Amino acid sequence: MIDLKTILSIQTYSGKEWRMFAYIVRECKRLGVDVTQDIHGNLYITKGVSRTYPCIVAHMDSVHQIGSDLSIIEHNGMLTGFNYNKMQQTGIGGDDKVGIYIALKCLEKYDHIKLAFFVDEERGCIGSGKAWMEFFKDCRFVLQADRRGNKDFVVNASGTKLSSKAFKKAVGPLLDDYGYSFSDGMMTDVMMLKQKGLGVSCANISCGYYRPHADDEYVVVSDVDNCLGLFFNLITDMVDVYEHTYS
Repeated sequence: MIDLKTILSIQTYSGKEWRMFAYIVRECKRLGVDVTQDIHGNLYITKGVSRTYPCIVAHMDSVHQIGSDLSIIEHNGMLTGFNYNKMQQTGIGGDDKVGIYIALKCLEKYDHIKLAFFVDEERGCIGSGKAWMEFFKDCRFVLQADRRGNKDFVVNASGTKLSSKAFKKAVGPLLDDYGYSFSDGMMTDVMMLKQKGLGVSCANISCGYYRPHADDEYVVVSDVDNCLGLFFNLITDMVDVYEHTYS
């Protein structure tokens, strides 16, 4: 059973992603899904045999240094981190552990899906900058949950257009249902993939973490659940290939 609190409690930092790496590999083994690792430490997962696949990506690192303790505290539907050894609040790493949770929940639910997990996003998308691009050749679209808040569906990242008009037209009604709207955003893995020649539409989506990179970062569980519902609908309803090339 994929559990949000468990994932949030796993400490990970750029260059020290091995704990999250190991967790993802264990969950894939439990689900009977093979995992491929490239020489850079990125993970690639294909479940089932299909002509085309929905694809979700996330990054395994966070900005928070490995500490002596990371305990997850829940209050009024919100999760935050606390270090009991120092008796102080500490970063929970929702950026991008929430994205990992959403990706693995989709892997658990669907018989035909692809996932990629990248190292070193927080130091300039180093992992996705070295991604194995052949992996994405049979994808219908690529989604990432690596955006703060609960309403942004990012289709333009730092000036890089991520999605086609056809993709945005198909997505629009679903965004209304879940309280999202199209937005501009900043650098993340889908932007790097697009710049490296990803040939299908992609997007980065708000997933319920707030105050990212700060000690008082927190996650709103209902917003995570809402984002996951949007992902489920996108994967179920959008069966066409939404071609798009960055220029």
